Amino acid sequence: MEGLFSLLLLLVLSLAAVFFHLIRIFFNAPVDFSMDWNLFLSWIPLIVAFFADSITKRFPDMPVSLLLISIMWLAFFPNAPYMITDLAHLSVDYQRDLTWHDTIMLFFYAEVSLFNGLVSLYWIHRAWRRVFYRRTANIMLVISLPLAGFGVYLGRVRRMNSWDIIHEPGLILTNLFDSIMDRTALVFSLEIGLLLGILYLVLWGIIRFRIRYNKKHQ
Repeated sequence: MEGLFSLLLLLVLSLAAVFFHLIRIFFNAPVDFSMDWNLFLSWIPLIVAFFADSITKRFPDMPVSLLLISIMWLAFFPNAPYMITDLAHLSVDYQRDLTWHDTIMLFFYAEVSLFNGLVSLYWIHRAWRRVFYRRTANIMLVISLPLAGFGVYLGRVRRMNSWDIIHEPGLILTNLFDSIMDRTALVFSLEIGLLLGILYLVLWGIIRFRIRYNKKHQ
């Protein structure tokens, strides 16, 4: 029920973001439905992580299956922080009302998408901690952060997407090798990873404090 309640809250936030987009459409202004698609993609790692967290509660002895699920999660996880980069599309006209609406709308989409990613990270990390040693789970967490940043780089700069893993795996490998020595790719990956890590530590600290507080006062 805890997980379902979280999903419901995130769904409400997603619908609120879409509502901002509907207001944009109401003004008969050009719209970009890729935002809605990207928001949808941010739900995939969330659902995958929810499944991993739920199934490991009942079957904690499933390391191979969890690794396969984790690979799928990692393939789509960069879609969550990806929407932060959509803020680069903002055009500034201080006398234009839609400038401020677009600012709020893009931030809302990025915020909800990021929430989806952070919650999915918490659930998949909790699943790792159940199945693997705690140290192993934490190492997997740390490694996943810059990898997510690199995934965002591939999407924004190299114009790749998660489905290319299936449709064009060769192109993924080509871009991977071309980007290894790319300074922008390195900085981009580390900074997105650092951002996710800091936000996740805040989320983790709040949740752990609540759990310990509840246990102490039971």
